[in-house]
Amino acid sequence: MEKPAEQMTAAIEQSSANTQGVIPQDAETTLESIVPMMQHIAHWLIHSGVGYTDFVAALKPVFYEQALAELGRIKQNKTDSAVSLLSGLHRKDVSAFRQQATQLTETAKATYAISVPARVIARWIALELPHQIPVSGEENSFEALVRHISTEKHPRSILFELQRLGVVQQVGQDVVLQQNSFTPDNQMQESKALFSANLSDHLAAGIDNFISDKSFTHLEQAVLAEKLTMSSIEALRQLSLELWQDMAKQLLNAAIHYCEQDQEKQDADYQFRFGVYQYDRKINLQVPYIYKGG
Repeated sequence: MEKPAEQMTAAIEQSSANTQGVIPQDAETTLESIVPMMQHIAHWLIHSGVGYTDFVAALKPVFYEQALAELGRIKQNKTDSAVSLLSGLHRKDVSAFRQQATQLTETAKATYAISVPARVIARWIALELPHQIPVSGEENSFEALVRHISTEKHPRSILFELQRLGVVQQVGQDVVLQQNSFTPDNQMQESKALFSANLSDHLAAGIDNFISDKSFTHLEQAVLAEKLTMSSIEALRQLSLELWQDMAKQLLNAAIHYCEQDQEKQDADYQFRFGVYQYDRKINLQVPYIYKGG
């Protein structure tokens, strides 16, 4: 028999408090923190032709899955009433999602491995090979790069895909790298998928730092400077790119080392992502601002 709404709510709140040892974060302040993020999401959605109704419909299964996860975390029965209370979804929606549970779970838990083309470019950059390398050859060739990453994908098919994305160009018997990262045109589906994965992990790192009961936290920091001229902004942009390129090469080399070291281990089922971003905008400071160094 399902518990009445009042009893279930009290049980959920009590179990949550017991699990974390603290009072759950206030919902109102959480909403206030999320609204600025949603300004940018809504901008992208509307620019792409996605309206509010379509967006809300797409969110329903997301809220359903997260309500199930939270009930599992606080060790409560995953009844339709409990899921409806936590998620705010109508009982009819919850019942419909429950009937599709297998399909939804597989979709929610699906992990997308880094594509072979992206890994080929990452290895090319990490090894500091020239921007122009031969198509064929035993070492330092495009085919050798592909064979090191995958024996299931034909080098020619990877070359065609990278050419389609504008990342490389074939000139005679050589392949020329057109850009120093796997960043296709911003209208390409691949670019949107990469951005989504990066942003999702960035959000997950920050949110996990707030709500997780783990003993460690994820790196989630930023440097902010205000009251700058455009010439200073350009100088900081250039410095950011230079620092990122140096750091990326070191991380890629280390990642390749650990991937090769761990590939045969049974517990090698974790993913690591390190990201960086830069953003600048014009601001209107409300009070006089004077930087005092030292």
